[in-house]
Amino acid sequence: MQPSDHNKHNKHNKHQAVALDRWAIILSGICLLHCLALPFAVLLGPVLGQWLLDTETNAHWLLLAMALPLSFWALGRGYKSHKSLLTLTLGSVGLLLMFLGVSHLVGEAFEVPFTVIGVCAVMFAHIRNTLATLRQH
Repeated sequence: MQPSDHNKHNKHNKHQAVALDRWAIILSGICLLHCLALPFAVLLGPVLGQWLLDTETNAHWLLLAMALPLSFWALGRGYKSHKSLLTLTLGSVGLLLMFLGVSHLVGEAFEVPFTVIGVCAVMFAHIRNTLATLRQH
């Protein structure tokens, strides 16, 4: 491989890694908005509020099902590249909190708080991952 081909390959890998993290950040943001919309929906109208309450757990399972593979792939790839154990741990703990929230293993009352905290941790981990990737030469 010639030096110019190597540079193109590195740029492509960096772009792909950043794109994965950006998609994970967007997904985390959607989940966070969904969780935070519930109290406002209840205030704005009983029908909308009840619909969100009825679909809360299903929406969390769906978002978790999308977040797990995307986050494992992006954070795992980032760890191999820049070896940030803090970023990997933050993302893993966030995913675990999201799972505990949606599964109700510690009680249904913890679904939204665990999910919100977990989503924020995952989002922050992907932001750290993106910044570390962009800092690499």
